[in-house]
Amino acid sequence: MTSYSVSRRMMMVGMGAGLAAAFGGAAASAHSSGELAQRDITDCRGRRVVVGTPQRIACIGGAITETLYALGAQDRIVAVDTTSTWPVEALQKKKSLGYMRTVSAEGVLSLQPDLVLSLNDAGPPTAIEQLMASSVPVVMVDSTPTPETILNRTRFLATIINSPKEGDALCQTISEGFDALAQWRRALPTPPLKVLFVMSMQNGRPMVAGTGTAADSMIKLTGCVNAAGSMHGYKMLNDEALIPMAPQVVLLMAQSASRIQSELMGSVAFQQTPAGQSKGFVPMEGGRMLGFGPDTPHVALELGRRLSMFRKPV
Repeated sequence: MTSYSVSRRMMMVGMGAGLAAAFGGAAASAHSSGELAQRDITDCRGRRVVVGTPQRIACIGGAITETLYALGAQDRIVAVDTTSTWPVEALQKKKSLGYMRTVSAEGVLSLQPDLVLSLNDAGPPTAIEQLMASSVPVVMVDSTPTPETILNRTRFLATIINSPKEGDALCQTISEGFDALAQWRRALPTPPLKVLFVMSMQNGRPMVAGTGTAADSMIKLTGCVNAAGSMHGYKMLNDEALIPMAPQVVLLMAQSASRIQSELMGSVAFQQTPAGQSKGFVPMEGGRMLGFGPDTPHVALELGRRLSMFRKPV
């Protein structure tokens, strides 16, 4: 009101008193319900973003969606991307933003969110930049596939949606899950199984996951070793590289498992590997396996037990 003239202020005195009386109860109710004033949040890119109490959240990244559901904030989500496959009702009940690496800024903004939460590896970069340039607050969230990131991300998202108690409780559950997983790993026999994750097939050649990938991190959580651990990122393998890797089990996303398994079994080179000889394939739904959301400790334990079925008796 500092920009108003003195006479203008005098004219507004009576009206201001009436408004204060009329809306005082509503303000008190908002305060008692836990709504927060606008706050500065520093995201994983070091950007300062002003957020209030979001009620229409657009989630770009399955880990974000899974975490908000686990925090009990699913009713505040208006849209999710196609990697939000867990829990399954997310894609069934929420508007779709398409694949997280090919989002449209116009499509996101058309749903009128009051907050966009996006994993840091979403894209394309131009679309993310357009979202950041809009009037809607956009918070970029760490996507590193590690247990530490899962816990930090959970606390971070709980702070943004003003659910600190729920965040603490969920972090406690996650930590207990990782403790149980570590205990299970310590009881595994040696040497560890050699596991190869195959993302896809191109012209009869498998695209496999090396270090620095979510698949590599998941394989390690199960107590196994990555047969492609000498490589970084995703690489195509020729027959000469595949045979000496000698994977004992091939890990696949359930969505494409049958086709990839059929192609691999038609490869003379793959048939020479232990996995080819035993038909050692383990499929799992991609979002659960690679999303690194709050349920990751239980997912890794389930997957580890399934992989262990291919251990040869000592």
